[in-house]
Amino acid sequence: MNTTSPTGTVLVCLSAYPRDLVESWVERAARVEVVLADGAPIGHLLPDLERADIVVGDAARRYPLDAAVLARMGRCRLLVHPAVGLDGVVDLAAAAAAGIRVVNAPGYNAEAVADWTLLAMLTTLRDGVGADRDLRSDGWHARPLGRELGAMTVGIVGFGAIGRAVHRRVRGFGARVLCSDPRPLTAADAEGATQVDLDELLAGSDLVTLHAPLTDGTRHLLNAARLAGMREGSVLVNAARGELVDEAALVDALRAGRPAAAALDVFATEPLPAFSPLLDLDNVFLTPHIAAGTEQARQRVRALVRDVIRAELDAT
Repeated sequence: MNTTSPTGTVLVCLSAYPRDLVESWVERAARVEVVLADGAPIGHLLPDLERADIVVGDAARRYPLDAAVLARMGRCRLLVHPAVGLDGVVDLAAAAAAGIRVVNAPGYNAEAVADWTLLAMLTTLRDGVGADRDLRSDGWHARPLGRELGAMTVGIVGFGAIGRAVHRRVRGFGARVLCSDPRPLTAADAEGATQVDLDELLAGSDLVTLHAPLTDGTRHLLNAARLAGMREGSVLVNAARGELVDEAALVDALRAGRPAAAALDVFATEPLPAFSPLLDLDNVFLTPHIAAGTEQARQRVRALVRDVIRAELDAT
């Protein structure tokens, strides 16, 4: 299984996967050496990356593979990244220039993230966190009335696999759905949602949920002006990328009450700094980038990585 033979295949795994799991993926192939990052600094891993034929990227985003690193991966023919987004972790242009095929895992987390999004919507509409906190600290007493999801208009920004999974869930509650996506959607694609431009969606939605990729064109997609254009009493939900929103502008907007509340699983800087002003706001529901964290999503992404690696080894 493990050999340092120069004629064998070297697989470097940057994700924190157990050795027995990774070795099970290559057990059918001859002469495969498995190298685990084990949390070592990227500089210590460069000699192994230079001789790697296959690299599994880091799902936790601790090891960005930029142009300088990719240029040293002269033997690498396949980079499998066990996540959806590649922004900030793989320089795609540099990988292409180096002749490295890059495979990510689109859609593996759609159901998990959609579930978290529904949790976030219901928690904010009923102020579940505040109700729990008040009962523990002040005992049984009346609370302000909440709102029903079925009575809301939900705006979905980005109508890919996750956006559509969210749509299926909120449609089950009876909510009206608006969507915004750079692609013109057919009636079949929209699945009953109404496609509008972003500004119309922000002005017309009680809940706005972000599911767009982070690109140069979408960074700070929601800036101060767009946040000010949100409907009174609205809620912003973000489980996509923190930098889709101008975080400083969002703090000011939440203090001003528009949006009235936010539910955030992603942030401009992760881990979220202990001094972040978001931590001081009572109208924000915060979780530490866990939306995709389910047993089922983990099983799906690991199976995808396994199948891609096995197909590559079978073809050589």
